[in-house]
Amino acid sequence: MGKVTLSIYMEEEDKEALQQLADAEERSLSQMAVLILKRAIRQAQADGAISPNQGKGK
Repeated sequence: MGKVTLSIYMEEEDKEALQQLADAEERSLSQMAVLILKRAIRQAQADGAISPNQGKGK
């Protein structure tokens, strides 16, 4: 499965905090956002909020 582009709108303060996290882990802003989103998806799957196959293109 290929990668896609996603645009989001967020508060400037949240973007700055996200950038600080990214800098602390030597990641790009995009890489940090993807990492956080993947963690949230895995947690939602573990909690049963979404099926294990959601988010995997199935």
